[in-house]
Amino acid sequence: MVAVTLPQLSLSMEDGKIVRWLVADGERVESGQPIVEIETDKATMEVEAPQAGVVRIVAQEGQVLAVEATLAEIGDGVGAPAPAPAPAPAPAAPELPPAPEPRPAPERGGHVASPAARRIASERGLDLSSVSGSGPGGRIIARDLDAATPAAPASGTGDGLREAVVASITASWQQIPHIHVGGELAADGLAEAKREAPPGVTVTDLLILAAAAALADVPELNGTLGQRSERVDLSLAVATEQGVVAPVLRDAGGLDLDAVARERARLVTAARAGNLDRRDLAGGTFTLSNLGSYPVDFFAPVVSGPQVAMLATGRLAEKPVAIDGMLAVRRRLWANVAIDHRGADGEAGARFLAAFERRLAELPGRIRTEGAR
Repeated sequence: MVAVTLPQLSLSMEDGKIVRWLVADGERVESGQPIVEIETDKATMEVEAPQAGVVRIVAQEGQVLAVEATLAEIGDGVGAPAPAPAPAPAPAAPELPPAPEPRPAPERGGHVASPAARRIASERGLDLSSVSGSGPGGRIIARDLDAATPAAPASGTGDGLREAVVASITASWQQIPHIHVGGELAADGLAEAKREAPPGVTVTDLLILAAAAALADVPELNGTLGQRSERVDLSLAVATEQGVVAPVLRDAGGLDLDAVARERARLVTAARAGNLDRRDLAGGTFTLSNLGSYPVDFFAPVVSGPQVAMLATGRLAEKPVAIDGMLAVRRRLWANVAIDHRGADGEAGARFLAAFERRLAELPGRIRTEGAR
């Protein structure tokens, strides 16, 4: 028998609720067939059968289970005990109502919260009685705590934000199996695009355009663990006096260069002034960190869970390059992709770098096309 367990889809996920079984107990299923719907703090997802066989359901609809708890078992059906016949009802026994399903103990004020929400509330010193739950039956889940947490102040020591960043990076490094795939890419197109771009457009804006387009070519790197995203909501690493934050540029793949430049400028200004709304920090599907304004060629970033991947870029520099046996000077750019190995592999990272290099070369044509409109 092979156990079907509740997968952990993010670093903060501690439990999940069984919404609906898609198969019946004793039914034969194929490998990869969705068999049950699970609701987490972030989304509703389907869990697939790891192999073909006969399902024996262990957990029931409505149950809230911890990560890695067994949901069902799948075997070949041979030797499975036949269900025992139901005993004849005793004629004198009165009909009893079924025992009520056990429910999680309510928090103070009658509110029910998930373990993740209770932990976050404890860390942030929040009173759950003042929080409205958006989960099933009004259950308080982790994302409800974001709206209840005040934004970091624009001034002051910033120790709280720095501690939060350090804690997040530490957890990501300890829990995520990282792969790093990097290379020095041809970047003459990037340099040409920067020369032709309107005033106020930065190299980072052009990198955002190219990265979003490359993610359309390699979609397995765009999204969170266990859930791809059709839209590129790109988190941009921004250094502030209080620490590095990563506000989200929504639908980066659907914006033209002017719109990207305006939104990037707004997010960077708000981040450095300490005026980011927490909604600006939530829901990223991929992260870009560009240190090209420094004498940095290469660095190895830490994936920001539950995202699957992150791109790190260095300076745009002139380098000697051999072309058809002749030495020439060309613009080059080091790019390095960090990947959560649970969500994708190194080959996907290599395909992304190839797509990113191709999209960099296409930037001048894209700018001319947008400027002609």
